[in-house]
Amino acid sequence: MSTPDPLNPEQQPHQPPPQPPAPPYAPYGAYPPPPYGYPYVPPPPINGMSIAALVLGIVGACNPIGVLGLIFGMIAKRQIAETGEGGSGFATAGVVLGWIGVASIVFWILYFVFWVSMFGAMVNELDDLPTDDSTWDYAITLLGLF
Repeated sequence: MSTPDPLNPEQQPHQPPPQPPAPPYAPYGAYPPPPYGYPYVPPPPINGMSIAALVLGIVGACNPIGVLGLIFGMIAKRQIAETGEGGSGFATAGVVLGWIGVASIVFWILYFVFWVSMFGAMVNELDDLPTDDSTWDYAITLLGLF
């Protein structure tokens, strides 16, 4: 092989200009970037009746307001089933606390009836006491039992 003459360019062999190497990936901006993770889906709105049921159930766990927590909870569960809103747990808690409130009302009524009947039995027993002591009669009169 002969070396080309640098002074005579026509004798040099034809070579194409050098090309830059091709990148192993697509150039920036050629494709949209892939999304990160799952797309954000906002949570469903929470039913207002379920929040009211929870609050009334907490406040009325031992008094008559608990019945309202039970009622609101049942209404909220029906609305949630129809509309697909959130707050099912709140409504369930309101229903449970409402039933606890109903049970406490029944307990307090039975407690009151028990003590009224016991007091009446005590008063009836006072009539049957055989005593000749006048201070005992004075004490019963003073208390206003007879």
